Amino acid sequence: MVNKLKIDSKNQVIQGVKILDKILFQKVRFAVQNNHLEGWNPTQSEISQLVEKSQIKDSSLETDFNKIF
Repeated sequence: MVNKLKIDSKNQVIQGVKILDKILFQKVRFAVQNNHLEGWNPTQSEISQLVEKSQIKDSSLETDFNKIF
């Protein structure tokens, strides 16, 4: 089943996951949108994992993203 990508930039929500930090939201949104174009259809759980791992100190978004996949 193909999931529709749901991004609400005004409320900083991706796939139902609210991201309070504006910079983190922008980073996650960029990564998700680019990978969605390549065929990735993220679930709410995957977005949550990406956000949680990205909030760990000294963690880069790219490294965390690669760990999920």
